[in-house]
Amino acid sequence: MHHAVLSVFTVVILTACSALPVTTSDNVPSTMQAAHVGSTPCSKPYFHCIEMETVKVPTPLPGEALVRVNVSSVNPSDVDIVEGSFGKLFGKLGADFSGQVVSVGPLCSKLEVGDAVWGVTLHSYAEYVIVICALTSKLGDTNPRDVGTLPEVSLTSAQALKKTGAPWDKAKNLTVVITSGSGGTGFVAIQLAKAYGAGTVITAAGGDAGVAFCKAYGADIVSDYHVSDIWSTLANNSVDVVYDNYGSPGTADKAMDSLKPTGTFIFLPGKGGNLSPHPKPGVKQINYGLMVPSPSLLDELHALYQGGKLRAHVEQSYPLTNVSGAFAQSAAGHVKGKLAIQM
Repeated sequence: MHHAVLSVFTVVILTACSALPVTTSDNVPSTMQAAHVGSTPCSKPYFHCIEMETVKVPTPLPGEALVRVNVSSVNPSDVDIVEGSFGKLFGKLGADFSGQVVSVGPLCSKLEVGDAVWGVTLHSYAEYVIVICALTSKLGDTNPRDVGTLPEVSLTSAQALKKTGAPWDKAKNLTVVITSGSGGTGFVAIQLAKAYGAGTVITAAGGDAGVAFCKAYGADIVSDYHVSDIWSTLANNSVDVVYDNYGSPGTADKAMDSLKPTGTFIFLPGKGGNLSPHPKPGVKQINYGLMVPSPSLLDELHALYQGGKLRAHVEQSYPLTNVSGAFAQSAAGHVKGKLAIQM
């Protein structure tokens, strides 16, 4: 009986909230274009299953806002969703967003129409997207087009490094290894490791262009993986933190010799990686798990961006009508930085 009363109360509250006024700008259309997963299976090289559809522009519910999207981006997780069994389940695509608020629902006092914002949400490969106000961060006078490719990779790498103890005392002159430096989480992690106090940042990339790219974003030592395995270049007991942002099988075992007994190993799951069953005594191992949206961390990252300590890099931009082309390039590998989806 008690649960029934609560359920009725909840319905009454939600109904009352939905009746509250929604603040909307004058130029929001009734329909929009959005990318979604159509026919299956969906896989490389062409991702023909990604289709455009005309849908109704949604109306924000209590605690939500509607954002006109300027820029989104392609993350490996987006491609994995489409190639895997979740593509049809999720339907619409995209996570990163930056843009301007055009409509604010009830109980969203944090945002106002006209605010420039960024963050992560669902279905951002669209001209307009619904965002949760409490999980969205303002950009102030920063142009949304400059940072729309950064939210997911920046949150992921920042949270990973913080799990290892960052920000670190610069006086300790820590050595941090990032296993893959030229991709989205990698080039961002290089910058964040430096911003968080690392003394030496070591990473791996492919070819002269990849090595130069990583050094341009702050890496001190870059190993060309076409020439040698990064672990063969590191002295025993010389590394404080390993951030395995690639997550391939066996990496934890390979990293153990180079890690100090007080070191930390953390990896991003998804490519078969795991913790070492026989770690060096004293080494802390962490399975990163999933990225958690955090507006306070977005604010911190925005401050780093404004201070010149975090930069975006877009290798190529694609229009919303060619998300399949962006996915094909991402799946082929060797992307330096990010691929943007521009509305």
